[in-house]
Amino acid sequence: MGRKLAPASLHRRLVLGGLAAWAAPVRLQARTKAPDEPAPGQVAYVYSGHSFTLEDGRRVRLGSIEAPRPAHSGVRAQPLADVARAALERRILGKTVQFTNPVPDRFSRIRAQAFVTGGAADKPVWVQGNLIARGLARVRTWRDDHALAAQLLALEALARAHKRGLWALAFYAVRTPQNVAAAIGSFQIVQGRVVDAVRVRGRVYLNFGADWRKDFTISIGPRDTRRFARAGIVLERLSGALVRARGMIRAQNGPILYLDHPQALEVLQG
Repeated sequence: MGRKLAPASLHRRLVLGGLAAWAAPVRLQARTKAPDEPAPGQVAYVYSGHSFTLEDGRRVRLGSIEAPRPAHSGVRAQPLADVARAALERRILGKTVQFTNPVPDRFSRIRAQAFVTGGAADKPVWVQGNLIARGLARVRTWRDDHALAAQLLALEALARAHKRGLWALAFYAVRTPQNVAAAIGSFQIVQGRVVDAVRVRGRVYLNFGADWRKDFTISIGPRDTRRFARAGIVLERLSGALVRARGMIRAQNGPILYLDHPQALEVLQG
């Protein structure tokens, strides 16, 4: 079998250069609200490091990030779940939040980029950027939710390099192709060198070992490969490349990661 990952190649120069200023409380000018953007609302309650409720009853799930998850349905809380929730609460509780780049949500929540106003800040503060820069969440994009992926990935790289927040814990360490099997069923970031990249009946496989029946693989479907091509990623040329990919780890002839958009894949060395 073959497996291929396509990234939204994050230029390392951005990480080392012009984005250092984002590591402090991150601030962005909010755009003028477009007709399809949710109306602003005041925050009434914070459930977790990436979800909260507004005074008018609307529920919000912050887009493009994954904060440590609290306990639910008999599943234990992830490390730093309370810390992430408390940090988001201090930042937004009782304040007005504006939204941009909304995407559909199957639970009827607002899923978007969020900017908080009020308090001492003279400009809206980008909520996702602030949490990522402080190491209180990881970047998690979806096919329809990646508008600010490059900025978030650069902020995450800085937080990881400085071991801020969750990056100081082994629980959240970037996995290798050799140890990711222990994390099947969870969201993970995996970094390794592609052994070979092959296309089989239109699907591209990025293989990270000699035996596809048990080694880690990345799989990209026929229609999704076109998204990678438009992003400048030639999947079949990734043999030997060092890549970093993120998503839910599944089990199919060993651990496998299905990718459907290039922002979930970073090519670190071609």
